[in-house]
Amino acid sequence: MLKKLFTPCKIGNCEIPNRLVVPAMVVNLCTEDGMITERYIKYMEEKARGGWGLLITEDYAVNENAKGYQFIPGLYNDAQMEGNKKLTETIHKYDSKIFCQMYHPGRQSKHAVNGNVQPLAPSAIKDPFCMDLPREMTIDEIHQIVRDFGSTAKRAKESGFDGIEIHAAHGYLISSFLSPFTNKRVDEYGGCFENRTRILDEIYACIRENVGDDFPVQVRISANEYLLGGRTEADTYELVRHLDELGVDAIHVSNGMYASPVLRQIIAPMYTEHAFNMDTAEQVKKLVSCPVIVTNRINDTKMADTILVMGKADFIGMGRGSLADPHLPNKAKEGKFENIRYCIGCLQGCEAGLLAGTCATCLVNPRMGREYENPMDRTDAPKKVMVIGGGPAGLMAAETAAKIGHDVTVYEASGHLGGQFRSAAYPPGKGELSTFVSSLRKNLEDMKVPVKMETPVTEELLAAEKPDAVIIATGAKPLVPPIKGIDGANVVTAEDVLVGKADVQPGPVVVCGGGEVGGETAHFLTQVCQDITLVEMRDDILVDMFPLMKMQLMDYIREARIKVLTGARVSAITEEGVSYTDAQGVEQFIPAATVVSAFGYKAYNPLEEAAKKYCGNVKVVGCAVKAGNALTAVREGYEAALAL
Repeated sequence: MLKKLFTPCKIGNCEIPNRLVVPAMVVNLCTEDGMITERYIKYMEEKARGGWGLLITEDYAVNENAKGYQFIPGLYNDAQMEGNKKLTETIHKYDSKIFCQMYHPGRQSKHAVNGNVQPLAPSAIKDPFCMDLPREMTIDEIHQIVRDFGSTAKRAKESGFDGIEIHAAHGYLISSFLSPFTNKRVDEYGGCFENRTRILDEIYACIRENVGDDFPVQVRISANEYLLGGRTEADTYELVRHLDELGVDAIHVSNGMYASPVLRQIIAPMYTEHAFNMDTAEQVKKLVSCPVIVTNRINDTKMADTILVMGKADFIGMGRGSLADPHLPNKAKEGKFENIRYCIGCLQGCEAGLLAGTCATCLVNPRMGREYENPMDRTDAPKKVMVIGGGPAGLMAAETAAKIGHDVTVYEASGHLGGQFRSAAYPPGKGELSTFVSSLRKNLEDMKVPVKMETPVTEELLAAEKPDAVIIATGAKPLVPPIKGIDGANVVTAEDVLVGKADVQPGPVVVCGGGEVGGETAHFLTQVCQDITLVEMRDDILVDMFPLMKMQLMDYIREARIKVLTGARVSAITEEGVSYTDAQGVEQFIPAATVVSAFGYKAYNPLEEAAKKYCGNVKVVGCAVKAGNALTAVREGYEAALAL
């Protein structure tokens, strides 16, 4: 029973229909000159259609050089207003409200995305992520940026936004003035609390001059930066009392900056505990008269409702949750909790795409950012579709094909759905991966799509079924290199160890292969074994992992005292252990009671030629094409279904 989540609440004079907020998230779907695109509008509209109470845009640039990413929007000139008017008009067709977040990135920017100018900052301290040395701002430049915020706010109001969020969090320009970690000035904008908050005070005053006293203006802050000499909760409590005295209409509690530790990043990975800002938000709520929004690592609606019931906040921000399932609110309101596609905290789509200079996407929702491509209307020509394989690619293909009206049957050779994604949920910190497969299964069940378990597809079955289309998603099999002794009784695969099909014997364990699977399996085994060696022939381990995830797993590996050997090529396995050639070409030996084979995977596609004998429309997707990651596999499953 959800008690408070779907009750209305006001921010200023704006009534929000429920307590679910989409915080600002960079998706890079606009033009380089800050113009709104139809793609961005459709992306935002999907959330409004899904029932979110308040949508907060990604950070709008307040001038042409105030960009941290290449394709974010702006409202620094009048030409940008037309697209924003269309955006707000579109959102207002639904019950949702929409606020415009505005910011200046400060030192957290680069020449390459910012009009080829040097980033600005309160002090010339380089950000360890962006690595562009910023220039200390002059007083005149500070005053100009204050005016930029004011004129941008005026355009936002005239464009039909319901309110404004000043981004004073996450290490961007205003945040970096607030923090003694990044602000070393000795003029009127540095030093004591009054000086460090001066730019925020001036920006707020200038915005008020441009939008009036009755237009909602809220501020987003980082409760703790988790850095030596950075802002802490004590600083935040002082700040929020000050903001409340200024008259802000809401305070949005987040955390961190780019330089913060992985577990306290502004976009937290799956290793981070849930709702870790809620206690700070509760204290903020006790100190101020305005509503409080709390965000980061909250992706479950019942958890969100519980936080509200406990009085820890007035609104719940679910940024990545809205990417994973833009229809999460409507599903929760209808009690369809099992159908929600929960964020799994993998960062592979929402963050990796941005780091690559492209747009954000989502592993569990390949439609995210591509809503403009098609409305998912039901087909006029339904086909009989065989989906072979119940891993992520096959299940996504089946779900998508069934949604648009095809007659789909899934065939899975084993007794479990999920393929490699099932075992991927076993290492510590990754249990939420199971929610993806579980929601796919539930959606297929509700659409009455037959899922035939323990049913290997043969040429005879293909001939008997006579499908109009076949999607082959048979996945990948563990790679078994030609190493002497690899078929020994003491050798087990990483996947079998993870899912409990194989056990390790008392004594030392050697894990052969230092990629993501090998590293996570070694970490998994630390629960039952204290003597583990990870062997990798390359110069580094975990090279196939997203950098933030790699950094955290490396910490766990070091903390667990797993021995790591790089530049080590396995040459033979015996009952006594593993022989390998080290980086200097010298033969070495490691004792082992159990050897775990984690050499990677190879594509498994035994049915393509047979399928083509009986069907002219055969598509091969995911790891059946090339062993890789689930992001690619899920996307290919989605695309194959749409192309039937």
